[in-house]
Amino acid sequence: MRNCCGLISTILATLLVAGCGGALTPATGSGASYALHRAAPAGKSSNGYKLLYSFKGTPDGASPYGGLVALNGTLYGTTLNGSTNYCSQSCSNYCYLGCGTVFSITKGGSEHVIYNFRGNFDSAHDGSWPFAGLTAVNGVLYGTASSAGAYGSGAVYTVSIAGQERLLYSFQGGTDGGAPEAPLIAASSGHLAGTTVVGGGNGCGGSGCGTAYQISAKGHDYRVVHKFAGGNDGDRIYAPLVHLGKLYYGAALEGGGTGCGGNGCGAIFDTTDRGKEHVLYRFSGTSDGAFPNGLTAVNGVLYGTTEGGGTRNSGTFFSITTAGTLTTLYNFLDIPDGNLPGATMIAHKGTLYGTTVGGGTVGSGTVFSMTTSGTEKVLYSFQGGSDGADPQGPVYLFDKMLYGTTTAGGGTGCSGSGCGTVFRVKP
Repeated sequence: MRNCCGLISTILATLLVAGCGGALTPATGSGASYALHRAAPAGKSSNGYKLLYSFKGTPDGASPYGGLVALNGTLYGTTLNGSTNYCSQSCSNYCYLGCGTVFSITKGGSEHVIYNFRGNFDSAHDGSWPFAGLTAVNGVLYGTASSAGAYGSGAVYTVSIAGQERLLYSFQGGTDGGAPEAPLIAASSGHLAGTTVVGGGNGCGGSGCGTAYQISAKGHDYRVVHKFAGGNDGDRIYAPLVHLGKLYYGAALEGGGTGCGGNGCGAIFDTTDRGKEHVLYRFSGTSDGAFPNGLTAVNGVLYGTTEGGGTRNSGTFFSITTAGTLTTLYNFLDIPDGNLPGATMIAHKGTLYGTTVGGGTVGSGTVFSMTTSGTEKVLYSFQGGSDGADPQGPVYLFDKMLYGTTTAGGGTGCSGSGCGTVFRVKP
């Protein structure tokens, strides 16, 4: 889910996994079949694209890495940086390297910051650097902050549309996990489920290999569902879970073996809500891809993308059955169809929609559609200027249009790269 080679803020480097780009080292895969590359002609460069908002960094936020969600006819999202409070010693208040925000935006592009994260500023301990977007459950917005909280290892929070924020859980960074960077999902019995990048044990260099967890919507009953062990088991869980039947399914960005430079090329897993985990597939880093992202279920089959591997090392699109049979359906070629498909796709009427961080006509990323048989169409190629660049979050279907964010572009602020945008495009 994370493009570790495209971060704007260097202060976040310790939270990210090195290794995207460059050659991949083959490892061992299982149960895979392969399909030929098929591409439909690229869509028109406009395709109903409209820039809705360009972030300025201060005080409205910067670098929206997450997607959007609608509630009562208004869209809501988060920015990783920005806000009126600083989270870096390199600057004082009103710095684009701030603690992040929660914002609302109308379909017409009117943006409003409803909450400024304070991190540990002024003894707030409310969370900072929200990589993930928000999840709406029963009219309430829920999210995760990758850092700060009571113990400095991140938090689960809820925020009202009026801007009242409340911590539901503060990660301690040990066996309970730390650095949650994935959106929450609604689970059974009034619970939410999520993942953490680190914690759960002392593997993976001592920081732990990540966890899957459950928490009640009211903040009670926090429970670790599974502690990842690295190696064959997988580690670095940046992507959200999928609840299908009685199981959770997910993707580990690394682990699954010793390929791809020794850290493993990633794995697909399932787990019960009591922690009985099973690895369905281990990526080899060759034609089957490497570094998988979030999964999307369509008619009982799971679909996903990898950030690397494939014929051009630009990522793949695949299907995987719940029994673990993986089929590579499409190989991204960078130009003109995209590179680094880093966000979870959404599905609508049998078609999947997603974003690529790079590639497209000028290398600034794309919005694409994909059939379940593997026919891809570029809906929009970002030009890297005022229209935005590097979309790292998912798109969101609302009122027959796709809405999304870019982490850069939209202007010349934030050290010249732009502070990011909100956009819409036709499906």
